[in-house]
Amino acid sequence: MRRIALAALVLILVVSVRTAAQMTPQKWENVEWYWLLTWQFTGAEADSASTIFWQHLMPVMEEAWPGTTCLRIMTGDMGVTCFGPMEEGPEGMAWEVSPEDVRFMSLFMEREGEAAMDMFATFGNAATGFEFNIALKHTGGL
Repeated sequence: MRRIALAALVLILVVSVRTAAQMTPQKWENVEWYWLLTWQFTGAEADSASTIFWQHLMPVMEEAWPGTTCLRIMTGDMGVTCFGPMEEGPEGMAWEVSPEDVRFMSLFMEREGEAAMDMFATFGNAATGFEFNIALKHTGGL
């Protein structure tokens, strides 16, 4: 049994090395990059966080990040998923604080005034899960 496993391992390694030698670097072509954010809400402040998001945060997100779409999660935990285009692709992730982030905070603070920080605190306390991802969409031939 060990000989069979060893022979299989050697075969896999030989094929892998041969395949690696034939590989060439290749960038993605004909793709659009998107960011995806998901929050889950639980606890006593979940309804308040949902209201804050839909009535206050989402309109500012749509203005700060054009092309943003937000969806209410209808199965599992209460939550929200938002996504939008990444104009700079993955290279846009190099910002510690992006110009769009600054625009978002400025717009939100301008619209909500002194209540803005309380809204962020309520939202943050109710957000028990947070996930950020990037994804791509093929726009042409592969």
